[in-house]
Order: sequence, then structure tokens, then C-alpha cells
Amino acid sequence: MIELFQKGGPTMWPILFLSIIGVAIAVERFVVLFRERTDTEMFLARIMAALEAQKYEEALAEARSGKGAMARILTAGLEKVRKGRGEVEKAIAARGSIEISKLERGFMALQVVAKLEPLLGFFGTVTGMINSFAAMASVNGSDPAAVANGISEALITTAAGLAIAMPIFFVHSILLSMVNKFVMEMEESSTRILDAIETAQEKQAKKLSKDEIGGKYLEV
Repeated sequence: MIELFQKGGPTMWPILFLSIIGVAIAVERFVVLFRERTDTEMFLARIMAALEAQKYEEALAEARSGKGAMARILTAGLEKVRKGRGEVEKAIAARGSIEISKLERGFMALQVVAKLEPLLGFFGTVTGMINSFAAMASVNGSDPAAVANGISEALITTAAGLAIAMPIFFVHSILLSMVNKFVMEMEESSTRILDAIETAQEKQAKKLSKDEIGGKYLEV
């Protein structure tokens, strides 16, 4: 590998530098996304049970006790629960945008690495061919080895750029699918929470209405 790196010429250094950046970002993102995972069903079940019982403070406490982006999003919504569904929905949407942007941090850099690596490889190809033709001109085509060195440099840089760009692009796709899955879970969970809040508030309103009617009847 060291010998191939040396034969690839100076273009191999930026290719190596970008590959290190790409691997570092990919590893860091995988760690972050795995830490942000939550057992959504169990987490929601506890919150939904509290909301159905109209125990809003208990539901908020359950949300705060959770870990990960989902817990922070639902906590932001439940803090506005007494202001109505509209305010809860706004709070969830605002916090959701922040959390998603955090999860997608570094994705643009991965795209840049995946796109620049082949370009650097092609640049090495061009410089390698220039060296080949220069060597050919200096020896009047009588020394095939001099020409072969430049062609070898061209092929090595191209292969290196593509060999790094393909797995980086694949990793970026996996990370993006993980974030998209989280977004779908967030939207589904938010809808369920909003429906539970609306149902609980309707029950509370009916109960208050019955109490008022009962109170008026007793007065009469």
C-alpha cells in the first residue's frame, strides 16, 4: 500500500486527507445516531397512558425522563399542553427541526468528500498523463518504462479516488436512511400524542360541562 501510495504521486495526499475526514465523520455520526435511539413504543405507551388519564404533569415527567431526540421533541410539545393542540403542534415542529438538523450534521461534508475524491483521482490521471507524454518526448519514445510510470500514476490516483468515494457514498446513504426513519417515527409519534391530547381535553371539557349542568340543577 505504501508503495502504491508513493507511485500515485502528490495527488494521493489530498485523497488521503479527505478519506480520513470522511471516515471520522461517518464513525461520529453512527455513534450519535445509535445513542439517539429510543424504544418508541414503550416510551409512547407511558405518555399516552398519562394523557388518557388527564395527568398532564405526569405525561410531561415521563417525556422528560426519556433519552434521545424523541424525548426532547415530545417534552417541548407537552410543556405547551395546557395552551391547546395548536401550540403543542408548533412546539413539536420547532423542536423537531432543531433535532433533525443536529442529526444531519456532517452529512454535507460526507457528500463533499464523496464528490471530490473522484475529481481528485481524475486530476491525478491528467497530471499522470502529462508526465507520461513529457517523458515520452524527452526519450523520443525509446524508453517505454518512462512512459509507463506516468500512466501508472494516472491509474493509481483514479482507482484510489473511486475506491474511497464509493464506500463514503454508501455510508452517507445508510446514515440518511437512519435519519429518515427517525423523522417518520417522530411524525407518527407526534400525531398520536396530539390526538391523545385532543381526546383528553374533549373529555375534560365534557366533564366540566356536566359538572356545570349538575351545579345549576342543584341550585334550582
